[in-house]
Amino acid sequence: MRAFDIVGFGALNLDELYRVERILDDDEGEVVFAGAYPGGSAANTIYALAQLGLRAGFLGAVGDDDAGRTLLESFRSVGVDTSGIVIKSKAKTGRVLGFIDAQGRRTLYIEPGANSLLRKADVDFSYVARAQWVHLSSFVGEEQWVIQCELVRALSPKTLVSFAPGALLVRRGLRTLFPLLKRTHVLFLNRRELKLLVHTDDLEIGTRSLLKAGPQIVAVTLGAEGSYVTDGKHAHRVEAPHVRKVIDTTGAGDAFAAGFLYGLFEERELRECAELGARLAKLAVGQLGGRLKAASSRLRQYP
Repeated sequence: MRAFDIVGFGALNLDELYRVERILDDDEGEVVFAGAYPGGSAANTIYALAQLGLRAGFLGAVGDDDAGRTLLESFRSVGVDTSGIVIKSKAKTGRVLGFIDAQGRRTLYIEPGANSLLRKADVDFSYVARAQWVHLSSFVGEEQWVIQCELVRALSPKTLVSFAPGALLVRRGLRTLFPLLKRTHVLFLNRRELKLLVHTDDLEIGTRSLLKAGPQIVAVTLGAEGSYVTDGKHAHRVEAPHVRKVIDTTGAGDAFAAGFLYGLFEERELRECAELGARLAKLAVGQLGGRLKAASSRLRQYP
């Protein structure tokens, strides 16, 4: 038996979120509310999957500070194995400054901190070899991207890979992402990232182009319009559940990825996986911060 169902690998950040009435351009405004929350794209997804009962671990780096200890404790509280996370002495844990307006829209600024100090020697490749699935999200630094590519090349063909590159990595272009895309089973993007990557707004044309690059499944989140998922044989446009009030869209895509992957572990059909993802995304936009609360009890209400 594999030691882990899934292992995540990506940046670990403390999200410092500020509620404002609107995002400003060379102006002044009031902060309505401020709070700090554990974050990181792959980390948010793994946190949710652990709540849903999967055996999960994580690879990454934090600083030897209060923020780093907060991130580790958050993982441990839901049973995520943290032995693959290195603590960088005298370094600050990565952080994200996020400004969220009254409609839940956000602007994020990243200070990578300890994430950019992660070295190949810090990453135990055998740790990932014990997983059925590996879920990746991006780092700011080039060296960490190279480490991820090397790790994926070393994986057994039986190990499945999911990938949520995010806007910073997508901007580097399809050629840069290709070494990982060709090994990816599920690629997660939002509509803006899809356009940045393949230069089209057309969901069918854009996802078809990406499937040729290697992914077996492409899942595109569309905000309030739901999602579009395809494996090349079947394509589904899935509506988003009604949300009474959007509080914060931070982590919504990560929550969608968690629900979708959980559906695959449960051997659900493609549309059902997207519906599960939509249910978790709905929970995410109704709260502050990217880590879902009570994901297990809420998702298991789904038949």
